[in-house]
Amino acid sequence: MNRYFEDLSLGEPGALGEYEFTREAVVSFAEQWDPLPMHVDADSRGAAQHGGLIASGFHTLCATARLAGSWRRDVAVVGGLGIDDVRWLAPVRPGDRMAVTYELTELRRSESQPERGVMVGRVTGRVDGDDVIAYDDAGLVACADDENGGD
Repeated sequence: MNRYFEDLSLGEPGALGEYEFTREAVVSFAEQWDPLPMHVDADSRGAAQHGGLIASGFHTLCATARLAGSWRRDVAVVGGLGIDDVRWLAPVRPGDRMAVTYELTELRRSESQPERGVMVGRVTGRVDGDDVIAYDDAGLVACADDENGGD
């Protein structure tokens, strides 16, 4: 069942789950997408400057996006509008478990497409209670009276 713009409330949904950064996943992601030494070679100078191997910031971003996307499956999302204010706040290391939360912070009708709504949510990833990544995620959502609907 699709939830439409009118069905959403500020503050929802809350906790989305966790993602574990295994050493294998950290290195594999980095080898393909962000092959800096600090992400792929534990013996590199880059890793030493960070106290050991660290995950790519893009890996942490993708992990949070995956969990946020699982919540949006039941929402009549028409499309993404963008992400703003991405901040990598602390390194993420192999073995870390990142808990992800999503909080709707803004809901409004679209000015250019009044049959649709705009939702903005704050996505935060935490390891051991400390913020490691945070950003604002915006999307376009179908309204109940939108004849084109959402997926």
